[in-house]
Amino acid sequence: MAYSQSLAQQIRKILALKLPPQIFEEELEEKKLFGGLAFMIRGKMVLTVSSRKDELVMVRIGKEMEKQVLPRTGAHTTLMRGRPYHGYIDLDIEGQKELPYWIDLALSYNQELTK
Repeated sequence: MAYSQSLAQQIRKILALKLPPQIFEEELEEKKLFGGLAFMIRGKMVLTVSSRKDELVMVRIGKEMEKQVLPRTGAHTTLMRGRPYHGYIDLDIEGQKELPYWIDLALSYNQELTK
C-alpha cells in the first residue's frame, strides 16, 4: 500500500508556510522511511506519511511533549511491531484535522535536536 500523495502534498504546503524559505528549499528532504514518506530537516525526521492501514501521519515530538498531548483526539503513541515508540505520535484522520498544530510541535522538537 502506497502513502497518500494528497496528504503528502498537504504537508508540503504547510511546511512551506511554516519554514523559512532557505530551510524549506535547502534543508528539507523527503525520504522513503518506515514504509512511507518521511519529511526530514538537517537529517532528522520531522514527520512521516505512513503507508500502513488507513492514512496515518507520524510526528516526532519527543517524549516530554508526548505526555502532554496524548489526551488530544486522534493522537496515539506510535506502535512499532506492537510496542510503543515513545516520542512519536500517530495521527488518525481526526488528529490530522489539526495538522498545522502537530507540525509546529514537530518542527520545534526538530530544532532542539539539531542545535
